Amino acid sequence: MKKNGYIIIGICLLSIIYAGCLYEEPHTQKTINVVSMTTDEMSSALRNGTIAGFVSWEPHPAKSVIDGYGRYLVNSKDVWPDHPSCVLVKSEFIVDEDMIRALVWAQLKGSMFINDPTNREKAIYYASNFTEVDGQSASLALDSMIYNEFPEKEEMKIAFDIMDKAGAFKDRPNDIDGFFSNIILDTYYKDIKKRLDTNPDWMPSPVNGSIRFGFLERNLHHLAIYVANEEGYYEKVGLIPGKNLQFMKFRNGQAMTNAFAHREVDIATFGMTPLLRYWINDNGRIYIISGVNSGGSALIVRADSDIKTIDDLNGKTIATSGFGSIQDLVMRKMFERFEIKTV
Repeated sequence: MKKNGYIIIGICLLSIIYAGCLYEEPHTQKTINVVSMTTDEMSSALRNGTIAGFVSWEPHPAKSVIDGYGRYLVNSKDVWPDHPSCVLVKSEFIVDEDMIRALVWAQLKGSMFINDPTNREKAIYYASNFTEVDGQSASLALDSMIYNEFPEKEEMKIAFDIMDKAGAFKDRPNDIDGFFSNIILDTYYKDIKKRLDTNPDWMPSPVNGSIRFGFLERNLHHLAIYVANEEGYYEKVGLIPGKNLQFMKFRNGQAMTNAFAHREVDIATFGMTPLLRYWINDNGRIYIISGVNSGGSALIVRADSDIKTIDDLNGKTIATSGFGSIQDLVMRKMFERFEIKTV
């Protein structure tokens, strides 16, 4: 009888445990709310508490830290090493090989200047002037920047997949490797790099034509353009700013692709992600001829907040520069375990 009592008690306990499992609360999916803002709007919204954080390009993250209201939570190069960012591209209508070689050479020389540790103080000075921030902000921002010579194809394919899953493309190309082989034109870079490695003083032939050169204003990613201009690299190959070299400032990648579509710009440095969307969604034809940067974007939260990790942002609202931007991709990489809600 005693044995039967133990059996009955055991059955009851199992029933209680089973019932508890059935009525256990389901696992709650973490969420992050994302709103699109300009960099100035991000700064104001973080200051007044409208948003919990923002993902932006340098030097805006660094400036928020130096100004005292922001704090780095995640740097893009730490969550996604060697991620693609900005590239130097040319229009399909630019076929002058001397012109292409001259522009790639100047871009490469500008990047090499920045990457040379002996030029650190001068690079900070140039960065401060170009982005219109103080020297402290420029110095801090440069610490997170990677001025690369050419983007990694495999990393670009990862970016493509993230964009594709987010619904950024109207139609997915069947041959992804073939697609990237088509948009990447690296022969000029490889030749110039080889020559410079042999002789750092080598220069390509001077050009005769003129060019319209677009870039994103106050964006530290594009510092090599400013350096190349200040160090006289463009002039050495026959490109005189204000004469046959016209610089054109743009606010974002969408404005840049619109300019390419209307044949208002010939060459530009801007994000790889708007380039991909322009190719696939609008049948645009612009080609990558050199690298510009990796890294240089960051997730910033309020300095006085108790947010210590990505998980602490569950249910909160952050800002990015817009769907399909480099910062949008970096954000999706950071919050890949979250449900991302656009608000």
